Amino acid sequence: MTELILDHISYKYRKAEKDVLKDVNCRFSGGEMAAVTGPSGSGKTTLLSILAGLDEPSGGTVQKDGQDVLVMDRDLWRRKEVSVIFQSFQLFPLLTVLENVMFPLELNGVSGKEAAGHAKENLKLVGIAPEKFRRFPANLSGGEQQRVAIARSLSGGAKILLADEPTGNLDEENTENIISVFRRLAHEMGYCVVVVTHDPEIAAVSDKVWQMKDGKLMCQK
Repeated sequence: MTELILDHISYKYRKAEKDVLKDVNCRFSGGEMAAVTGPSGSGKTTLLSILAGLDEPSGGTVQKDGQDVLVMDRDLWRRKEVSVIFQSFQLFPLLTVLENVMFPLELNGVSGKEAAGHAKENLKLVGIAPEKFRRFPANLSGGEQQRVAIARSLSGGAKILLADEPTGNLDEENTENIISVFRRLAHEMGYCVVVVTHDPEIAAVSDKVWQMKDGKLMCQK
């Protein structure tokens, strides 16, 4: 299964004296759901940005299955190897649910008919009923929109899912539903799921919990 390894990662903003990340070492594995916790400003989002290929560390290496991620084509990395799920969903408002989930497939050259078939499978996997495939995002609940966002992330084919406060805008019931989806993707389908969160409920049910404090990462579980 997929392994994502951070080896002595550091990060410093330009013209800043203080390191945002300090000698971070950790391993995220396929088949597991990992939570990264910590107070605001501790470096969690920066860590996620490096994993997603949006930022480059000041020092250290990121490896996926023994390959150096930092020398890969970043656009290709984000399109095929890793997918980010945001708190604000980031769905296209003028595309239907089905079209939103088809988009990454068509971007990778999959035909419309085949893309629709895969998109429907991904939507069913996260619990979106067929009668909602033709709706626009604004006509869904917050929990449904987040599940559509997860389904869209699966359409890119990435086996690494990075979620940035995915339940921050959701009530307790929808939070439980999203956690259930993430755990199923990790445990039953071998995805490497990394969730940046303030939610103790997510941390409690994660296979591993890492705490970020003052730029340093410590394993708590």
